[in-house]
Amino acid sequence: MERVWKPVRVAVTVMMILAGQTAAQAQAADTTATAIQLDARIDSLAVQLRQAQEAIEQQQALIEILIQTQAQPSPALPQGMPAVGQLVAPQQASNLLNPNISLIGDIRAQAGRDFAPDTRAFTLHEAEIGIQAPIDPFARADAFIAMSPEEGVDLEEMYITFQTLPLGLLAKIGKFRSNFGKFNRTHGPETPFSDRPLVTENYFGEEGLAGVGVSLSLLIPNPWVYLNLDAEFTANPEETPAFAIFDSTAGAFLTGGRRRDLLYLTRLGTFLDLSESTNLTLGATYATGVHAPAGALRTHIEGLDLTLRWQPLRRAIYTSIEWQTELLFSQREQPGGGRVNSSGLFSYIDWQILRRWHIGARYDFTQFPDTNVADEQGVLGFLTFTPSEFSMITVQGRGVRRTDGAWHGVGMMKITFNIGSHGAHPY
Repeated sequence: MERVWKPVRVAVTVMMILAGQTAAQAQAADTTATAIQLDARIDSLAVQLRQAQEAIEQQQALIEILIQTQAQPSPALPQGMPAVGQLVAPQQASNLLNPNISLIGDIRAQAGRDFAPDTRAFTLHEAEIGIQAPIDPFARADAFIAMSPEEGVDLEEMYITFQTLPLGLLAKIGKFRSNFGKFNRTHGPETPFSDRPLVTENYFGEEGLAGVGVSLSLLIPNPWVYLNLDAEFTANPEETPAFAIFDSTAGAFLTGGRRRDLLYLTRLGTFLDLSESTNLTLGATYATGVHAPAGALRTHIEGLDLTLRWQPLRRAIYTSIEWQTELLFSQREQPGGGRVNSSGLFSYIDWQILRRWHIGARYDFTQFPDTNVADEQGVLGFLTFTPSEFSMITVQGRGVRRTDGAWHGVGMMKITFNIGSHGAHPY
């Protein structure tokens, strides 16, 4: 038996010796490769250290030259003029107290029959300057000045906002756009359209509802939803069809009321998060003011607004949808008694299909403040390109059925750009 196992033991021993030598060789090879990598890394660090030392030496030499230049005497110079080679800080006023100033340019192009006869193919529609700044920790000021070749210079808004009043109140005093619905508070250059919805033009005029007075805002605390209440007291607005009488002789609207006759407005709004990508804004508004010069006849207007937004978080910059609808109901008192009940609405959808491209459509229906016999309807479609949040180019087509029953089609283009720090509009 011993003779049988002896050759086996010899073979196993030889194999173990060979395996140990192979492992030792592999370990030696790994050690050699690691050493080579370390040497290369050390050489690279040495080169970087040498370059840093050379840069430091160059900077030190430059500092010595500047010190020697300053130490040399220079001829007498007029008071306030720095000597040659003298290091002088730039003379610049601090921006701490300067307001934020912005400019929005609005350029239009139009073609079709549904415009005034003297409307040109290309127009510089408006340039809007915004000046905004905090006054102190308790208040801020905002002013928006519009300039156009046709209208000249117009102070669209200028108001002071007190932000820390008792009971959580926020007060705005001055001239401002009334908080009727959502669309009315947005200036013309910032809207997605080349025009304004028909109902807003027929009831509030081309510039929308605005006045001089006081606005109070209160966030109503409750454990369920966001709820905000606004109340406004302003002088009767000018050139507003709903609160004026049209003078055919003068060709203009005459503002109704006396000095003590004010426009009263209240709005209740809420905001709901339906999901992580969808939210809903709802609002109800009531406004009343006189429309007769003697102040005896009043107009009552109710409004409902809905805004639904969808914007997926993972693709927020590439796609979104916004749907906004506003309804208006009017009751206008008549001299012989009774009222004229009229209404109007507009609804639009804005779909962001790509990062810089939007498509959308709008529908309009409107009657008139002083009659519900006639009405107008309109449809509008648009394609918008936004190179960035500071510029927009939109091409739009609109068809309107006027009171005579005829449809009028027009094509429009709107180009806007923004420079400077322009504050955000109400969300």
